Amino acid sequence: MRITLFAFGTWGDVRPFVVLGMGLQAAGHDVQVVASPGYGDWVQARGLGFHPLRDDVHRLVARLSSRDVFNPIHQIQMVWEVFPHILTRVGQELLAAARGADALLTVEFSLAAFLDVPPPELRTVLINPAPLTPTREFISAGAPPPQLFPFPAFYNRLSYSFVRRMAWMLLSAPRNQLRKQHPGNRKHTFNAYQAALDAAPALTVVSKHVIARPADWADHQQITGYLFDDDPTWTPPAALCDFLAAGDPPVYIGFGSMPDSKPQATTRLFIDAVQQTGKRAVILTGWAGMRTDHAPESIHLLKYAPHSWLFPQMAAVVHHGGAGTTASGFRAGAPTVIVPHNADQPFWGRRAAALGVGTAPIPRGRLTADKLAAAIVEATTNRSMREKAAELGHKIEAEDGTDAAVKMIGAILNGSSPPRFE
Repeated sequence: MRITLFAFGTWGDVRPFVVLGMGLQAAGHDVQVVASPGYGDWVQARGLGFHPLRDDVHRLVARLSSRDVFNPIHQIQMVWEVFPHILTRVGQELLAAARGADALLTVEFSLAAFLDVPPPELRTVLINPAPLTPTREFISAGAPPPQLFPFPAFYNRLSYSFVRRMAWMLLSAPRNQLRKQHPGNRKHTFNAYQAALDAAPALTVVSKHVIARPADWADHQQITGYLFDDDPTWTPPAALCDFLAAGDPPVYIGFGSMPDSKPQATTRLFIDAVQQTGKRAVILTGWAGMRTDHAPESIHLLKYAPHSWLFPQMAAVVHHGGAGTTASGFRAGAPTVIVPHNADQPFWGRRAAALGVGTAPIPRGRLTADKLAAAIVEATTNRSMREKAAELGHKIEAEDGTDAAVKMIGAILNGSSPPRFE
């Protein structure tokens, strides 16, 4: 079958879809990826087709970082100013790219804006990197935890409608703008959108040892395991190898592609925290702009290394709590310190602490050198945390989430027709 994978995001969003695409192509499917233009060479080097979008998500993130990244009001204003126009264009491009495909695989939120009126033969499968499928057993990955709420099961279920409503408020305008281009199409409602999501096949690509499959899910709602990209052809630079060999295992610190309006100050905070602990550290600079001209010998600045190679050599990992980075930290068996910025990151911070494999999360807006130093000390000296992290890592290492997802998708595509937005 011809399958289109749509991932409008940064590396952490695109990588698992490419891993899944490689598995699907190995199973005999013809796969293309629709994503920002900067990923084209990398996707095609993996043997997959690529359809570039005109809008580059990296430029959008850069625009977001021009505002106060810790002020949610400023960020919401920017999203409302920028996203509706962009999403309309992206939706048009996605529909063109998916023309002639048998299936479209994408994350849940994409349906609110991008999936206009799919042709009858186009099947849709949701690929969610965090819990987004409603259940009474735990809250949605995008919702805040309840504060002294007396009915947790009710709140849990309600949290999914809340998150979907927020997505609909942002994304429905460009989606219905697309529908106007097709005569006879009626304006969609939130209730129709939510009903379609509930009926759509949905795979949550998370380990069952991190999130157990809820008993109240339907058969078409499953948990498969993580989609890891191990980048086996990568060769570590000599300077990094020398640093790792020169002393005790260091602590990893990095916020991935999260925007930062004051990268030098943030890097200084990292260094101050590490020096308080007396530990060594590898600080990821990445394209988020972390930098300093005067790092001490106990700290190595690194632009990139695959998590699968780097994390197992770390005493602990400090990161923003993105789904992919969190998964890699869990698999490495390293104690975790999560500094959530937005979206599903607070959920993963709470989950790491609940599993006993990480410290209590430190919200990015409240991060100080003292708080980070205390969390690093706890993560590197708490014996129970280290043992639980190692145990979880062994369990995840034994799973093959890609194989499970490929088999489930194959069964879905060979079965009944998908739900419709009609």
